[in-house]
Amino acid sequence: MTDVLKYWRLSALPFSESPGQWFFAGSAQKSALAQITQSLAVHTRCVIVQSEPRCGVSTLLHQLVASRGMGDRATLCVMTDASRTLDTSSTIRQLTRGLGINNGMAARRHRPADTRELQHAIEFLARQRVHSVWLVDGVTTAVLSVLKSISNCKHISLVLAATATQVKRLPAVRTSHFRTVKLGRFTAEDTDRFLSQSVTRVGGRQSLFHPRAVDQLHAYSGGRVGILTQLAASSLVHAARQRQEQVMPNIIAHVAAESTASRAA
Repeated sequence: MTDVLKYWRLSALPFSESPGQWFFAGSAQKSALAQITQSLAVHTRCVIVQSEPRCGVSTLLHQLVASRGMGDRATLCVMTDASRTLDTSSTIRQLTRGLGINNGMAARRHRPADTRELQHAIEFLARQRVHSVWLVDGVTTAVLSVLKSISNCKHISLVLAATATQVKRLPAVRTSHFRTVKLGRFTAEDTDRFLSQSVTRVGGRQSLFHPRAVDQLHAYSGGRVGILTQLAASSLVHAARQRQEQVMPNIIAHVAAESTASRAA
């Protein structure tokens, strides 16, 4: 990867699927964020964010973590990661840490923080006029268990990334008002701007990708940012190996074929 940076004269890798990296808001992301924020501002109890795989829903939720207010209410947003919520205790641990409960003190009492302490923390924040928001990145059995245990708590809102099938299993949806927000794909213009800004922010040339290569990246990815990011990163590596001055359409076709073959294997 160092050779790629040196060849293209970049200060850092421009493309990463890590949700904590640079965030580009295309038209779909802007619309989804506006709808989520507006829903929480009017005290909607539960917001379901539905999207196709690899459309960037994790990255979208990460943008809400830093929010400290929506509408006329102060908020504290806490995010749980599905890859780290394999059991109920780890889910509660992520939530209590985010809400400011001292898990070290709980451990010294020879037991982890439980859902009662979780509810007490939420109620304490409410008395301080701070509304808790749980950002759920992926619905697991553990998440469902914790949701059920706090379903009667009125001082927390939920923003859940879930499939249509998972939505039917959510206790919060069956017992309270909710809103569905759909996160769509990049438009062709979004793809063009995403590639250009990703490259120039790390010192690259705006014209690093040939215009037809940009069109092909959008076509092969279908506007799904996760696939787009993967193909763009791979194309930089292959173009550097071939000592090209610009990422050309034939490179995109090659990395797309490799990606398709690896998924089929």
